[in-house]
Amino acid sequence: MTSKGTLRPIDLPTQPIGFQDRYKILHKLHTHLMKCKPRVPGEKLEKLAMQLEVKVAKLTNTSQNYRFTISVLLRDLTKAKGDLSKVAINGQPLIGPKRSKRIGADDITLITTKANAMEKLKGLLLETSVLEKHGYIVDTYSKSTKEQEVKTYTNCSRCEMKFEKSDILKKTVCRYHPSKKQFNRGTKVYDYPCCGETSASSSISRLGCKTYDYHVFRSESYFELKQISEFKDTANIEGESNVLALDCEMAFTSLGYEMVRLTIVNFFSKKVLFDEIIEPFGEIIDLNTQFSGVYESSMEHAISFKKFIDLVLSKSLINKHSILIGHGLENDLNVMRIIHNKIIDTAVLYSNGRLKTSLKNLAFEILSRKIQSGEHDSSEDAIATMDIVKKKLGISLTQEEWS
Repeated sequence: MTSKGTLRPIDLPTQPIGFQDRYKILHKLHTHLMKCKPRVPGEKLEKLAMQLEVKVAKLTNTSQNYRFTISVLLRDLTKAKGDLSKVAINGQPLIGPKRSKRIGADDITLITTKANAMEKLKGLLLETSVLEKHGYIVDTYSKSTKEQEVKTYTNCSRCEMKFEKSDILKKTVCRYHPSKKQFNRGTKVYDYPCCGETSASSSISRLGCKTYDYHVFRSESYFELKQISEFKDTANIEGESNVLALDCEMAFTSLGYEMVRLTIVNFFSKKVLFDEIIEPFGEIIDLNTQFSGVYESSMEHAISFKKFIDLVLSKSLINKHSILIGHGLENDLNVMRIIHNKIIDTAVLYSNGRLKTSLKNLAFEILSRKIQSGEHDSSEDAIATMDIVKKKLGISLTQEEWS
């Protein structure tokens, strides 16, 4: 049996058919696979169904093409009695020729020494110009950090209504969609996966399926962020050469979007080196528990921002020699108020032009791993990002001892 809520289409920036239709077809495909491959464990069948459905969604650009390709896939799966080596989607084989049984794909490791791994990792570091292009603050002298007038008005990050920042703690009605909208290539309108509404709907629900008592906002410019806390440049911090994967969880406060949890994982040992709840500067408006996994009770154990800086910017953790790995890491470094130039960002690494794939989708596509199925967990996200890089470089995901 499929556990409720786990079998859902992988989010795509643009899709050939509405999310609700994809959902129904995915479940139909899963049921068909259960009949064709009755001996395969349920979780593996769920993953297979999701992989097949998203492949069809990516290869088709209209509702008619999508439905036709799915019908052909269902027919071919029946003919092949579930043998994927005999099935293709739009002429593309699902799997290549079978490998020798003695050597599986997971048994081949190209890199086994730390020196070789470090050399390959350095090849993935982003140039300064690329970092700036993707919103990273690279120094305090660049154009993006020039002094600007602090705006008294801003737009709500959820409903987009303009409001005065000084009114942030005044109760109101903020109506919004918690999930990102997705463009439907077939209907040429946006779909909202959270509730099934579309941007073309005349229902009030198209404005949002959820309400909150306050508006919220995010400050993203260097000048606005430094009003709350100054940035620290790691170029001045000596320390050990290391590779660290990190992920932050954020909350909305009276001062904007602030860090409330940080997890740092060692790339080579896979050990969690730092995992703390951090007290924001502003008054908490929404902990984003649905996404952050941080509860009000968690804040009782929070450390101060100053203590976080003292612990993390150090010889053994983040210093000028550190290589930092993350997904959309510019957001994490901004809330951490850190400037660093040795960055591997999987969102940039696997971007398609201006479009970036979510970490959730990348983890599924590259690692066949489901993450963020419920509340986010910064340790889970940090490890997933780290493993995506290892997979790209041909490094074993299980190796812990290094020569």
